[in-house]
Amino acid sequence: MTTLPLNPIGEIVESTTTTFVAQCLDVPRQPVMKLFDPPAFGVFVKILRPGPARVELTPVAATPDGDEIDPFVTLSVAGPTAPQSLGGSAIYALVYGSATASLEPFRRAAALGYDEDELRAYQPQIFELMRTEFRGMLVAYTDGSGVVRRHLPPTPPRIHSRVLPCESAEVRALTSDLSFLRGVLVAGIGLDGVPADELAAACLREARQHQLDDRAFLLRAGKSLAAILAEDYDRLQAILRNVI
Repeated sequence: MTTLPLNPIGEIVESTTTTFVAQCLDVPRQPVMKLFDPPAFGVFVKILRPGPARVELTPVAATPDGDEIDPFVTLSVAGPTAPQSLGGSAIYALVYGSATASLEPFRRAAALGYDEDELRAYQPQIFELMRTEFRGMLVAYTDGSGVVRRHLPPTPPRIHSRVLPCESAEVRALTSDLSFLRGVLVAGIGLDGVPADELAAACLREARQHQLDDRAFLLRAGKSLAAILAEDYDRLQAILRNVI
């Protein structure tokens, strides 16, 4: 039996040193495209890093009635599973954009004059010709030691890797040090024109929901932003207003 991570929300279709593009999926084990439902702007997601597979075979034995047991029934392949904490090996990213468009890259959807319910009733095939994708900015990784490495991973995520939502404990661990915001605010010019200030504020709003001490987190976030934007008070105030 192969153990697969639960609840994937996307599958990587493009990967670079700093970012990835993933196509939305519907349910585990069934690669069905899921439209109009990408992860929210500013949330943390994770990509499990593959480890060496281990195959365990149980010797063929006889049942009480003399029949042989099918050896493939007891075949198990042990691979990476979804970590309950940061003890696993994973890459962590911040979602910074999403889009729904035609499956054909150079063909644009055309207005048909119907609402969504009417299209699903009369032309359901339309939705089979579209896809929803989301983009993530790599911010950290773990190598199995449980230590969060707050810099780019040595290699990008693999194509066809599954993307999963982060658990609350993972979000708290990732945001215990907010130094990654510097990469968003200062070096965020490569994120397809996404406003860096909006992304930083959305990230903090999302992270705030997972904290055990909301007030302490906001104070720490304010100090981190002040250190990064010490010479741009107006920008600092605008981001903080969007968080609070």
